[in-house]
Amino acid sequence: MTSLGKVGPDHARRQAELRIFETGAPSHDLSRKVVAVGPGYRLFIATPRGRPPAAGWPVLYMLDGNAAFDFLTPGHLATVPGLMIVGIGYDTERQFARELRTRDFTAPDGPGDGLRPDHVHEGRVAGGAAIFHDRLTGPLRDAAEQGLPVDPARRTLWGHSFGGLFTLYALLARPGAFARYAAISPSIWWDEDLIRRVAQAAAPASLPLLVALGDREKRSGSDGPPPDGPAPATMQFISDLASHPGHRAQVHVLQGHIHIQTLAGSFPLALPFAAG
Repeated sequence: MTSLGKVGPDHARRQAELRIFETGAPSHDLSRKVVAVGPGYRLFIATPRGRPPAAGWPVLYMLDGNAAFDFLTPGHLATVPGLMIVGIGYDTERQFARELRTRDFTAPDGPGDGLRPDHVHEGRVAGGAAIFHDRLTGPLRDAAEQGLPVDPARRTLWGHSFGGLFTLYALLARPGAFARYAAISPSIWWDEDLIRRVAQAAAPASLPLLVALGDREKRSGSDGPPPDGPAPATMQFISDLASHPGHRAQVHVLQGHIHIQTLAGSFPLALPFAAG
């Protein structure tokens, strides 16, 4: 039986220092908001300081925003001075809200299905991806973009780990809500049947997809040394995805990266991908 005390890797309990809000960034204005919807979410917003294009700024939405903005630096922002970045986080002082993200980022068993017990983590609830997608593209996006010139045709969704799994769900089940998708070390192991349940039922979508993963990743709590190579389940998913019309991924294997390292390790790939 799994203990509900100290479970998961150390980084899952780490406090978010969010130093970028103390140092500032020459290229962007930084702001924060709390949105009282569902369990409560925090928005972390980096808005370019220059003149916006006629159609508005391209915008990158980053799940696990507390962690994403904890790793984000002024140097990262300087590489994309014309990209607006929005972190969608939880109303917590930690980098990750494990129970909430499990619920929000995992897909239902089928259309119309609701929440269910998590089959991996005892005591957690899963299957709320459809509910969270409505929040993300509704009140959370409205609050993030309020009063700002955003190009609705240039929104990108980024997610890491369970957030990467949600990013793939959003691409397959709700294509069109975002123009581009970046799935970083997606937790395919939790839901290897996702493509068979969702992709075949969804309309084909020819949308840019970036996938990045490390070659030294292993599941939290698993025994033995880190593997030497990218996760086979993820690589098989990418291969299966290619058989569906319109779905092609650009894949990057981050050398020497364990799971948590791919979060920030993806920034040099994902930021220009979203700004392009």
